[in-house]
This record gives sequence, C-alpha cells and structure tokens, in this order.
Amino acid sequence: MKNSANKIIVFAATVVFLLTLGFSWTHTDHDMIPFMNKVFPKAQSFQKIASSPVLYEGKIKEQNGKEEKIGYVVIEQAVAYGGPIKMVTGIDLQGKIVGTVIAAHKDTPSFIDRVIDQKYLEQFIGKDITDPLSIDKDIDRISGATFSSRGIAKAISQGSHAVAREQFGLDVKDEVQPFKFGPKEITVIALVILMVIGVTFKQKKLRWVVLIGSLVFIGFQYNTPISLANIAALLMGNFPSIRENLVWYILLIGIPMITFIIGKNVYCFCLCPFGALQEITAKVGGGKFKCCNKAIEAKAAKLRYILIYLALIGAFLTKTPSFAGYEPFATLFGRQGFGIQWLILPVVIFSSFFISRFWCRFFCPGLIINEIILRPRKYIMGILEKGIYKKAKLKKVQGIKGTEGIEARSANELNKIEVKE
Repeated sequence: MKNSANKIIVFAATVVFLLTLGFSWTHTDHDMIPFMNKVFPKAQSFQKIASSPVLYEGKIKEQNGKEEKIGYVVIEQAVAYGGPIKMVTGIDLQGKIVGTVIAAHKDTPSFIDRVIDQKYLEQFIGKDITDPLSIDKDIDRISGATFSSRGIAKAISQGSHAVAREQFGLDVKDEVQPFKFGPKEITVIALVILMVIGVTFKQKKLRWVVLIGSLVFIGFQYNTPISLANIAALLMGNFPSIRENLVWYILLIGIPMITFIIGKNVYCFCLCPFGALQEITAKVGGGKFKCCNKAIEAKAAKLRYILIYLALIGAFLTKTPSFAGYEPFATLFGRQGFGIQWLILPVVIFSSFFISRFWCRFFCPGLIINEIILRPRKYIMGILEKGIYKKAKLKKVQGIKGTEGIEARSANELNKIEVKE
C-alpha cells in the first residue's frame, strides 16, 4: 500500500514538473505597450510593421486628423549568462536612439539591479543606429554584471541595426563577436584536466590542488560555479553563445559527460569551489559532529529533494532560471545578494566548521543532479555485465584444483583469470 502511494506521488510530481517546464517554453510575455510608451513618450499610437525583429512605427495625430510618423520602436532580445534579455528601443527619424528599457529578462536579478542602479542604459541615448555599440569600445560595461551588460548591448545593437537596414536603407552589419578564449577559459580547462588526472590515478594531493584552485578562480575570481539556476536555464532552452561563454558549456555539458564516463561524482568532491571551502572550514573546526540518530540524519538529507523540486517549479512558472538559484554561491563569490541570503551564508559557513560538508549533505542540489546522471550509467553497465556473465558461464577456469568449471561473477574477475576455450 505504501509503495503504491509513493508511486502515485512520484507520478503526480513528475506530471507537475513536465507541465510547468512546458509552460516555461510556451508562455508569452506581457504587453509591450507600456514599455513602448516609456521609450517613445511623444508617440500617441504605434503600428506594427515588421515581425523579425518586432518593429513598430510611432505616430502622432496632426490637427487635420492625419497620422504622422515620428520614429520607430524595435523589440529585440539577446542571451546573457542566465537567459534572454528583451530590450525595447526607441529611434527617431534622424536615426538616433531616444530611449531604451528592459522589457523582460531571465538573468540574475541582482545583476540587472546593478545595471539599472549604475544608469547603464543612459549610455545608449543619442547613439546612432549605425554604431557598433560594442562593449568597452562604444559602451562601458558594468563591473560585476559583464554578461548582463553585454547581452543588453547586443539586443539594442541588433534591433537598431535592423531598423537601419530595413527602414533607412543603410548597409549596416552586426558585429561578429570573436571567440573568447583567455585566462578564464584556460584556467577552467586546466582545472578540469587536473581533476580528471587526480580522479583517474587517485592522487589525493592533486585533488587538493584542484579544490583550492577552484575556490580561488572558479569561485572568487570568475564567480562561475555550477548552480541550480544554470540547470534551470539549460532545461528552459536558454543557451548562451558558445563564442562568449565557453566556460558555461565546459561546466554544464562537459562535466556531466565526464561524470557519466568515469562513473563518479567528480564535480562535487573534486572541483566545486563551495565544497572546497567547506572542507577547509571542517579541517579548521574539526568537522566531527554527527547526528546521534542516523535515521533522522538520512531523513533530513532528503530535504534537498524538496528544495530542488520547488526551486525548479518556481523557475519554470516565473520563466526566470535565477529563481532556482537558492545556493549561497552568488552571495559569497559575487559579494551580492538579497536580505535573507546574507543571513543564510554565515549560518552555512559556521555550521561547516563542525559538520563536514554541511551544505552538501543537507541542501545542495549537486548530489541529486549527479545521481540522475549516474543512474542510467549504472543501468547500462548492469546490462553489459550481465552479457559478460552469460558468455562466461560455460567457460572453464584454468589453474583451480578440484573444479571443472567456475562461473565468473563480474567483469573484474574475468580480467584476473585465464579462460580456457
């Protein structure tokens, strides 16, 4: 009876998960008219004239009742680190940008808040629609929100260039972003290679070198650890440009592939910067505290299943991948977060002095993600081992007295003995 109830609960939870995921792919954003009025307040009405990108003519009524075109409003989006950013941009008849606003985004809210607080959008006012609007050339990026500021600039650039070509007849080409391969990408690749070597050859000292390197570089220097927000973005189809975000693909695609091939949770225990910090604090504080009842501790550890489920459902319903990022990573490594995050972080770090990998054990979604990756591998390996077992069943093992034939019970045993045909 209990098993049947559990199956029903799992089935219902799966259905809700798939329905909300489908909602995140199909639900359309809200009305753009308020944003259009904001970027082109002189216009009394708007008439749609194109769909790719979405383009409107802004019009006013003259005294004789006739409508006169006074400019354009273009709606375009580009992908930042956390997801797409949709920009609404107003352009006058002289080909100058008169206003721009963020209509919708799926990026980390604290990054967008920083962009707005530092009046980043004001840099675009007065720019010509033929300007490249390149970060660090025409436009200054916002420190701590580089991907967000780059995504905004790209959306405005693509939209204004489309207007220049289609409405002004100008020969304007969008700037092709060069493949970004610098210190950040080299460092992450080097750490991943060292991690694989350490795991393959069971080098404990090398593991510590990788963990400390990850804490310094993936954590504090570049603030790019894998988070549940990244997983949500992946499930929602928000893929950043590989030319600008190679590290995203290394961590979100490469690490799961390595995990599947090796058959071990390599990221959590060998590369995670927050895991590294917890191991260091446990060494300082002892990290020996254990719950008096293992059954209670096991039940408490299941809390992370509920957290990851609710976080993903929330991300799908709000169409915001960053909603799922409940981990204290951004607060620590990015030195930014909202109220309660600044309360959670010190509690987690303090607890890690006395409870080994406190966050990993009870709250982190990483173990669940790796469990999902490793389960199909276990299933496939089980099928392969059964095949080997059946083939070895009738073979005789040489060199064992008093035995005419012994069944080999695993692939490991077959490697250690000579088989007589």
